[in-house]
Amino acid sequence: MADDNKFIEPADFSRAKASAGKPLLILNPVIVGVAFVFLLLTLAALFMFSARAVRFDFTPGVENLEISGGPPTYQLGERYLMLQGSYEITAQLEGYRTLSTTVEVSGEPEQDLAFTMIKLPGIIEVTTTYDDEAIEGADVYIDQERVGTTPLIVDNVEAGLRDLYVHHARFLPYQTEIKVEGRRQQQTESVSLKPAWAMVEISSHPSGASILVDQQELARTPATVEVLQGDRTILLKHPGYKSWESRLNIIAGENQTIEEIILAKSDGKLTVSSSPDLVNITISGQYYGQTPLSIALAPASNYELIATRAGYQNLTRKLAVAPEEDQSLRLTLKPVVGLIKLSVSPDGGELFVDNRPFGDPNQTLELTARNHKIKVELPGYATYKTEVIPQPGFSQQLNIIMQTEEAAKVSAIPQRLTTAQGDTIRFILPGALKMGAGRREPGRRSNEVEKEIELTRAFYLGEREVSNKLFSEFDPGHDSGVLGRALLSEEDRPVVNISWDQAVRYCLWLSDKDKLPAAYEQKDGRWILKRPFTTGYRMPTEAEWVWAARYAGGTDASRFPWGENMPPIEGSGNFADESAVNMVPYSIRGYNDNFRGPAPSGTYAANELGLYDLAGNVSEWMHDYYGVDLVRQKLTDPVGPEAGEYHAIRGSNYTHGRFSELRWTFRDYGSDGRPDVGFRIARYLE
Repeated sequence: MADDNKFIEPADFSRAKASAGKPLLILNPVIVGVAFVFLLLTLAALFMFSARAVRFDFTPGVENLEISGGPPTYQLGERYLMLQGSYEITAQLEGYRTLSTTVEVSGEPEQDLAFTMIKLPGIIEVTTTYDDEAIEGADVYIDQERVGTTPLIVDNVEAGLRDLYVHHARFLPYQTEIKVEGRRQQQTESVSLKPAWAMVEISSHPSGASILVDQQELARTPATVEVLQGDRTILLKHPGYKSWESRLNIIAGENQTIEEIILAKSDGKLTVSSSPDLVNITISGQYYGQTPLSIALAPASNYELIATRAGYQNLTRKLAVAPEEDQSLRLTLKPVVGLIKLSVSPDGGELFVDNRPFGDPNQTLELTARNHKIKVELPGYATYKTEVIPQPGFSQQLNIIMQTEEAAKVSAIPQRLTTAQGDTIRFILPGALKMGAGRREPGRRSNEVEKEIELTRAFYLGEREVSNKLFSEFDPGHDSGVLGRALLSEEDRPVVNISWDQAVRYCLWLSDKDKLPAAYEQKDGRWILKRPFTTGYRMPTEAEWVWAARYAGGTDASRFPWGENMPPIEGSGNFADESAVNMVPYSIRGYNDNFRGPAPSGTYAANELGLYDLAGNVSEWMHDYYGVDLVRQKLTDPVGPEAGEYHAIRGSNYTHGRFSELRWTFRDYGSDGRPDVGFRIARYLE
């Protein structure tokens, strides 16, 4: 207990100091730098391993290319290293539209992406002159759309080939095809107009007569007046005198002088009747027509009237006509006869004259001196028919050798034939023609090479294009389809969407049905015409088609099916009219043919050979392989190149509305079916 009174005393305290030691982690800059470089190399390696090499090809080139909207890219030479995915690209080239689009980079290691830069529109300045003087107010049409009057600067004209048409009331129309460079470049089209008028000098006796051209009064005689080209009616009027009227064919630039016109005083009236009727009346050398008739005659005392009719004696009378006199004249003509001596071999037939029986053909006939129909019938022989005009005062000998019916059939070539399907083909006589167009022809294409052609083989050509109904008998499963809202498969429409080979097979099938030899055979996997040629059905050659289409009316071939200038005359055919505006690139303003798509075959008038739709409706396959070779020598019965990849196509169609496409000489080509191409059949006569 002795220590019970002791106290615990507090002592001073301070924190013990920790002993100095080494740091737990020391960062070495060299190591950090090496690790960072390693990381970058790893990422670069991963990028190189995953990236795809992409080359961008711009036609005609590019000045600035921006790539955005995706992972980073790296340009390496002509290619960009890009990761798989979507990117936005923007390409720029002076004079061209900025190209902005999205591209997809696929998983292929190397990829080529091609783009075409589109030219900016061009600026066209159109000026018109005549005789080096500016002409204002001419209407200008580009691609058949009116854009203004000269002098004119047309902005925003799309680059490429464009139809240019200039029209002025006093000048000839001007048509051509221009190449618009675009890229906001301004180019000048200087059009030298040619006058559409001629100067006509007119005088009269007495003078002071009013000169009217197509009912419009221009001046009083004597005068020189300006008259626009064409068939014009010139009328002179003077009080107290008969009006003088004439039709003049005015040719632009060819001035005319009309010989002084002597105006006649007012007429008298002569009424002529006769026995028999239909007597020809000529008074003082002028023919007036056939009786009965009324004639207005200028007052005179020395008229000579001559009355004539075949088989009757001529009758002559002297006449005097007073002013405003009304006289009647009754004429009686005497018949005249001639002798026709018939000699018919073999004997035993029956004679008909003007469809009346005359008994034994071997006799001498006394007939009036006019046209008579002679017919001889003999059992087992072809009927003989002819026409004769007896000559008064001497006899004529007519020797007739009857032909057997078989011989007559051989000598008479049928002008029309009908196939087993009821399709009509027409006989075409051959001739000489020129294919293609001259180098200065407006709208000419480079494949329209001029060629001299001589056709010597007669042939038949389909009156109409082969219809869906006819083709379905050969291929019931074929469907011509639709184009836009135009139905192409109706029975009476021409068949389309068939290849050239399908058309060949149809011809072979039809030849077999008509028991004709096949026109085609296969050689080295392609169809060719058999040699020597057969009379089987085939497609027409280009030369045959051009002859039947462009030269149907004779040797003068027009530029278009309806004439020389645009637009088409109403009812010319089925082309790209106003109803097709939203279906085809080019249509004909102001023209309406009542059909958006093909029309029934034969809707429009046939040409001089009785053939329909050689222009418009659908284009047609030709037999020929397509070629554009320059040939200097004349070709005889050409059938086209020996081989080729494509076949020729001729004729405009319901989708055509451009100047160059509507011309006769326009050529196309192909091999596969198209909604605007059909065909018609042809065959040789022998």
